[in-house]
Amino acid sequence: MKVLVGHFNSESNEHAYQKMGFENFIFKYGEDSIDAMGIRDIFENNNIGIIPSIYANGHPGGLVTKDAFDFILTRILHTLKKNLSEIDGIFLYLHGASKVEDLEGDSGEHKILEEIRKITGPYLPIAVVMDPHGNLSEQFIANTTIVRCYRHSPHTDILETHRKVAKLFVDLLKNKRYLTPVYRKVPIIIGGEKSVSTDEPMVSINKYLDEAEKDERILSASFHIGYLRHDGDKLGCSVVVVPCDEKHKEYANETADKIYDFVLARRYQFHYHGIVDEPDKALERAINYQGRPVFLTDSGDNCGAGADGYSNYVLRQCLDLKDYNNKTILIAGIVDQQIYPVLLKKDVGEKVGLDLGMGLDKQSTKVHIKGTVISRGVVGKDYIKRPDIGSAITIKLDNYPISVIVLGESVSYTELEQFKYSNVDILQYDVIVVKQGYISPDFQAISPFCIMSLTDGPTNQRTEKLVFKRIKRPMFPYDNIDYRIEESNVNS
Repeated sequence: MKVLVGHFNSESNEHAYQKMGFENFIFKYGEDSIDAMGIRDIFENNNIGIIPSIYANGHPGGLVTKDAFDFILTRILHTLKKNLSEIDGIFLYLHGASKVEDLEGDSGEHKILEEIRKITGPYLPIAVVMDPHGNLSEQFIANTTIVRCYRHSPHTDILETHRKVAKLFVDLLKNKRYLTPVYRKVPIIIGGEKSVSTDEPMVSINKYLDEAEKDERILSASFHIGYLRHDGDKLGCSVVVVPCDEKHKEYANETADKIYDFVLARRYQFHYHGIVDEPDKALERAINYQGRPVFLTDSGDNCGAGADGYSNYVLRQCLDLKDYNNKTILIAGIVDQQIYPVLLKKDVGEKVGLDLGMGLDKQSTKVHIKGTVISRGVVGKDYIKRPDIGSAITIKLDNYPISVIVLGESVSYTELEQFKYSNVDILQYDVIVVKQGYISPDFQAISPFCIMSLTDGPTNQRTEKLVFKRIKRPMFPYDNIDYRIEESNVNS
């Protein structure tokens, strides 16, 4: 037996300035693409050959350019057509939150499955691993055989989920049977910062899903939080239940209805994770906290949700402080594609004077800074071979207890390891400003105090301020909804 595998990852924030083109994806092919997915041994140990198509991993950003997406899609379809007579199934990672420029229907993931089914027909088994921050539709699910997303946000169970779905898929291929997933659209839009899995109601929801999967009639059960950084008809939460056999479809429908009810009944419980405050108050609390290191996140410019990283708003806040309480501050980081090429030519120890800020809006207003380049590195291990785009250049400002990491690529610092690759010792700083939503577990583990600043920007956390014109209505929290609002939720 043989399976075709592929990987397409992109979160598309239409409020960002930058687009996701070829240069913003990490592409891997052949054996390298198989290894990157972490499931080689599961298939090979079961004597199932692997045919790689493409591994296309884009960090969260703006809309995906049509030419970049067409290249990814063409590679998948070409490999499929070439090997159609040999393959017994398809195993894919499809994030679920892409939006492609000038693509009918917007979603790259939906288009990939649609085009695959035109070639394979409706019955070839297709297993899909997804990020919970992805948008689904009934048609998407109809084109799959198994769908399962990660449980946890932050995503601590990525590899575990890939391997779980691969094992389920191997069993399906070796013990052939027909099955189709059950789908429910839940009329709720939630941001990721209000659905952290260590908080309620996600703790109870995930426990409920785990209990559902213990039943031998259920292969998998997922709650997809969805993605809200672009408008579209697929937005909203989703429930997917996969029966272990088609004869258990009725029970899968009953299970899906129960999960739907369980989630909808808890719609008022979704809340910001951790400590949250308005920008001025958040910075004041961070500076005045007596312990160290303190992490403050500029949540409106969360690169992990597709923001550009252009905002220097918190830096300007820090420059305006009258009293630093003897604290040292690290801003990690600010993306400025105008001065980045200039800084690439600077060595450690060189003095610099520059206008930092893209000047595109009030969040990225130019500010003149003077200082010294104190370190150079890359923003993470994925950029070791791409220092042209992934360099991290740290400047210690003159006359201020502030250092700034200047970047050319919109990547969030979410792991301690990234600072090591950047040649920055964060333990030398009292307050570290990062660009996330919820603070990552790595940082929480070493910090006695973390706070999310409710800044403006492409990833504004106040979802009530976001405007949606294409979503299905009614939708919570924008509308009052009845407990069960759709007849279609009872049937699949």
